[in-house]
Amino acid sequence: MTKKPRGKGRTRFSVSYHRAAFSQPAKKGEAPGIPLPCTALKAGTALNGGFGRLPLLPGRSCLSRREGVLQEFLLREGLVPDPSNIYGPEGYRLLYDLGRAFAECRKIDELVELVVERCRDVFRAEGVSVLALDETAGELYFPWAVASDEKVAARLADLRFAADKGVAGAVLENGKAIFVADVASDPRWYSGIDEDSGLATHSILAAPLVSHRGNVGVLEVINPTFDSGEGEDAQVDESLLFLESLAGSVAVALENAGFVEALQASERSLRTRADQLQRDIARRDRFLTIAGNSPAMQSLFDEMETVAASPITVLIQGETGTGKELVARAIHNEGERADGPFLAVNCSAFPETLLESQLFGHARGSFTGADRDKAGLFEAAAGGTLFLDEVGEMPAAMQPKLLRVLQEGEILRVGDTRPRDVDVRVLAATNRELKHEVDEGRFREDLYYRLAVFPLTTPPLSERREDIPLIVATLLERVSERHGKKTAGLADEVMQALVAAEWEGNVRELENEIERAVALTPAGETVTLARLSARVTGRDASAAGAGAGAATGAAAGAATGGAAASLPLREARRAFEMDYVARVLQRNDGNVTRAAEDMGISRVALQKKLKDLGLR
Repeated sequence: MTKKPRGKGRTRFSVSYHRAAFSQPAKKGEAPGIPLPCTALKAGTALNGGFGRLPLLPGRSCLSRREGVLQEFLLREGLVPDPSNIYGPEGYRLLYDLGRAFAECRKIDELVELVVERCRDVFRAEGVSVLALDETAGELYFPWAVASDEKVAARLADLRFAADKGVAGAVLENGKAIFVADVASDPRWYSGIDEDSGLATHSILAAPLVSHRGNVGVLEVINPTFDSGEGEDAQVDESLLFLESLAGSVAVALENAGFVEALQASERSLRTRADQLQRDIARRDRFLTIAGNSPAMQSLFDEMETVAASPITVLIQGETGTGKELVARAIHNEGERADGPFLAVNCSAFPETLLESQLFGHARGSFTGADRDKAGLFEAAAGGTLFLDEVGEMPAAMQPKLLRVLQEGEILRVGDTRPRDVDVRVLAATNRELKHEVDEGRFREDLYYRLAVFPLTTPPLSERREDIPLIVATLLERVSERHGKKTAGLADEVMQALVAAEWEGNVRELENEIERAVALTPAGETVTLARLSARVTGRDASAAGAGAGAATGAAAGAATGGAAASLPLREARRAFEMDYVARVLQRNDGNVTRAAEDMGISRVALQKKLKDLGLR
């Protein structure tokens, strides 16, 4: 329906309604208007549009003009009674406030409190309450109530009664709004509430709260006031219509709130489970480079998780080949410095003077060949982590210089006189028992305590044999990719032999064995026992001769099985070298200097060989 008033600046009036709902807020670019509940109009009223809003006349005050325009329009069209009755200015204001409350998506408590407070004013009543149905207990109770006496309202909040009692019970059952002018003469009246609350009820207006799942409660007005004289019956009829409209809106709000609450509870539950799953996945992913599910490894992972979140210095202790550098790298990747560099240096790989230059840098002309200034690893690792492997091998003269860095946070380049500040986290590792080295006077006690702020120990394979199948699967994939050769996997007896073997060199020795087996196995074939070394399978290696030592015997044992003879010379030589070098290192507890002396080569040459063979 559209009406154009006379005069300039004509304004289009459009109002539309749908059952038991409120109109939406004004859209961008749309004139502001008054949202209206559907049942505020007489039943059967059909209005044109779909706009659901009543625009304002321009140039007038907002609130009062909205109410005035609405009343004028509805009266002129004969859609509502005269505002002098109960459905007058306060009724319009309540409709307006409710529309705004719905548009603003207020919380259910705020919305219902608005209804009961303003209903009391509109109906000039002594009290208004919303009674909710507890379906489980079959009872009605008062979650929201207002009364002239605040003590009465407080007592109502504590009361419950059977859902089939009283006027409220009748309304709940038949689903229709009713008015009882004299409750004392009505057989449906239940006086227990008045007796317990102190309320003196004479008349009641009540309307059901109807939702999609049925009647869920009652909206009650206690002792409403009507103007006496002619038209009182019409006032009652309009009041019932008006109350029914409000009850429908409250029911929708309560139902929506129930859905929202259920959704929120479900969301909280799902979020809790998702967070836990995410933590589990993150925990597995964060240490994915370290294979292991045994209790010993889970304990290590817990400690790693703790120190990763802290900037403290960590000393990683453990036998050779237990993955100390992997642990250090994982701690770095999960810490605040993950975006910074991770640099590693093996302290046993350099002589004293060269190690100092590597760590701290040097100034031009500080020694022969120093033709320019050079930053050391401490400066290069700024904002990140420096991993000092085999720190127990650090020369005694270097130890106080490292201590200065840890204490003062500054370095002094070789040949320079100006100290430089550095921001680096230090992680260190050793396969020695450093406390014993301190007791023997080979390692500074103060440096030990600076390094071992939080000590970690990597467990040997002998303490986590249940992890060997997982480690073998990881290594097999890695080695196959490195060799560019895909095998058909391991025979069952091979895995049994690997699990049962003693791995004094731990994961590093196991990796050497896997690499040797892959090198000896033709592409596409299954790795069999014949591809493993004699030490693992228990075969007698004496036929190979004792002069070349254990490594030669292992290689010869493989050759007698026919595997080495079927390989190109380069691959057969590589397999022999890997086995030989690994055994010499094992015999020297991973000490590169001593292993190089046993082999009759320089330490630098051995370091290069280790790198070439993929053993470092």
